Amino acid sequence: MAVDQVRTRATGFSSGSRAVHRLILAASLTAAAVSIPAPTQAAQALAAAPLAAAPRETSCVPGTSTASDEAIAKQLRPLMNGRRLGSLVSGRAIACARVIVARVKARDLPERAAVIAITTAITESTLNNHRVALDHDSLGLFQQRPSQGWGSTSQLVDPAYATDAFLKAMLRKLPGGAWMTGGIGAICQYVQTSAYPGAYTPEVHDAALIVASLWTGGASPAPATPGTPSASPAPTGPYQAVTATAETEIGTLTGRHDLLMADWNGDKHNDLLVVNGSGLATGKTEVRVMDGARDYASLLLTTATAVPATDERHDYTAADWNGDGRPDLVVVQKTGTGSGKVEIVVADGASSFRNLTLTTTTSLAADGRAQFAMTDWNADGRPDLVAVRTAGTASGKVEVQILDGASNFQRDLVPSITTAEPAQDGLQAEVLDWNHDKKPDVVLVRKPATAAGKTELHVLDGAAGLSRTLVKQSTVLGLADDRFALLLTDAGDGKRPDLVVIQKTGTANGRGHVWVIGG
Repeated sequence: MAVDQVRTRATGFSSGSRAVHRLILAASLTAAAVSIPAPTQAAQALAAAPLAAAPRETSCVPGTSTASDEAIAKQLRPLMNGRRLGSLVSGRAIACARVIVARVKARDLPERAAVIAITTAITESTLNNHRVALDHDSLGLFQQRPSQGWGSTSQLVDPAYATDAFLKAMLRKLPGGAWMTGGIGAICQYVQTSAYPGAYTPEVHDAALIVASLWTGGASPAPATPGTPSASPAPTGPYQAVTATAETEIGTLTGRHDLLMADWNGDKHNDLLVVNGSGLATGKTEVRVMDGARDYASLLLTTATAVPATDERHDYTAADWNGDGRPDLVVVQKTGTGSGKVEIVVADGASSFRNLTLTTTTSLAADGRAQFAMTDWNADGRPDLVAVRTAGTASGKVEVQILDGASNFQRDLVPSITTAEPAQDGLQAEVLDWNHDKKPDVVLVRKPATAAGKTELHVLDGAAGLSRTLVKQSTVLGLADDRFALLLTDAGDGKRPDLVVIQKTGTANGRGHVWVIGG
């Protein structure tokens, strides 16, 4: 049988009927085509569109981010000020930072290493885990290049591997703990060898905030204010929240340093005065002034003053002694004087503290039991000296003595005042106009005895001769040890003074860290 005959039988058509079959099939297809609706514009667009590209970034952890990550991002947004991430920080970015912090801890490295690594990742990738190269063959959080020996493509988009690779390079390039000192931006650049070496430093502030929020486990979205509990959200009200943070350029401070607040340059922002009394090559008391308008990150002045070397026998305060609109440096020697009396030296602010405008011996005994402040108590245009004895008084109460500035502190303005506040070791006294009634008040900063307690502010009413307590205000601040300085600063805006907390030593990046607790 011919092959064609077999095929014809299998299809049910004879060879003679094939032409008819073709005509019927063609007619059927033509009729069917008439009933097919024309494609819509949306369908045409969909058909014309290419297949969806694979994502250029991938999350650092399964599920992208946690509720805790989102909460931390929300808390940090108003505080972040970097150029790359800043107020756009997301929970996804925090999740990536969390991986970096975990790898730093796994290598038993200190907090500073995490700040360095996260500063680098913010600068390089804005804390995005790039799986598609954007610049040459750079990949991942740190934009590391396979061609430069950092690892394979798959390894560099693994955040844990990428972090380990960065840390290994840092430890190799800066052996012996050399990365523990110096500017963090410079360290990042030394490890990365970027074409833009100045890009890292502006991100250090944000990195430090993120690390502070994650280092203790990330249970609390708040920055690591000393003594702040890592539990539920902070209560609302005065002194219950950190309203700003900053890093200064002052570096690590020792016991020789004292900190003051004053508007040095007349721009309506209180600047930070760092007074270093001893151990200096100049043999003089030296002062640095950090610009308050720039979050204390910019240096306004550094100088050796006309005041000889000073030490723990001295107190320092700032006041406009000569009425020229510039704060002067007032140095009070409270013990160990040749006269047996408290002695005062005033260095002129207008001369950058290089000229002395007053050297005097007061009528107060130099027993070392008082804290000193300067304020115009009687509104005669001349600052007066306020001596507050906070411990060791015969009455067991805080006692205050005010000496008249117009007499060069030779006579009392008012009889010695015994307040209702109990005396206590470690009590800190500040003098300012708390309630803006044009009368200076005395604020006692009571630090807690235990970590479970809170720092309190007790305000003695100057208008009532300090005979009554205006307010007893609890704050969010817990136990702050000797690493921290506490200052009250009045912005002159009619609001309560803010409580400024400055960590002088033990910071992750070696710089002074500032928290502002809003009044």
